[in-house]
Amino acid sequence: MSVVNTTVISRNARSLALRQYRYAPAGLRTIHPSAGWRNADSGREVDIRGKLKDALKAAMKGKDKEAVGCIRSLMADITYHEKSGANPNEPANEDTVIDVLRKAVDKRSQAAEAYDKDHPSRKQFQDEIAMISKFLPSTLPVEQITQILEGIVAGMSESDRSSKGATGQVLKAFWAVVKKGEVQDKKALGKMIGEMLKK
Repeated sequence: MSVVNTTVISRNARSLALRQYRYAPAGLRTIHPSAGWRNADSGREVDIRGKLKDALKAAMKGKDKEAVGCIRSLMADITYHEKSGANPNEPANEDTVIDVLRKAVDKRSQAAEAYDKDHPSRKQFQDEIAMISKFLPSTLPVEQITQILEGIVAGMSESDRSSKGATGQVLKAFWAVVKKGEVQDKKALGKMIGEMLKK
């Protein structure tokens, strides 16, 4: 069985996917360093956990109690996920941290719906959602995901498309050009691929 060559993906689809992977610029009062998300000492880009730590320091310095409480809650969620996992001594990878933060957003979205539009608690949850979203990478729209998947499937031979491992081949090629954090609903990929392979 041949392996799908990622070069079959159109240049436009590939470049769009790669360009999309960037973290939204922070814009919350004391939560972001003016020069962007970089370590002040080394100048290197930092991961989400590093951004959370930097944001916590800035929020504490700015005496922003709401931000401090929210960020500490996120960091506690990440730690809990690590300690309850199969390898409690291993730090969570970036994809896992992204999943934890997205679940935190979903949890707050559901909580906000329980209150009236003008209720203070609803506004607090919405503010926290906006804050958490600053740490999450941009996600690819369904149209771009579809375009990339279609490009991969189009480059497969007829025998590969009908093989048992076809879906796995497509996914491998897809993740070669797209970061997992860019996809909001990973579970939907299998269904999308299955429908494309039947055509």
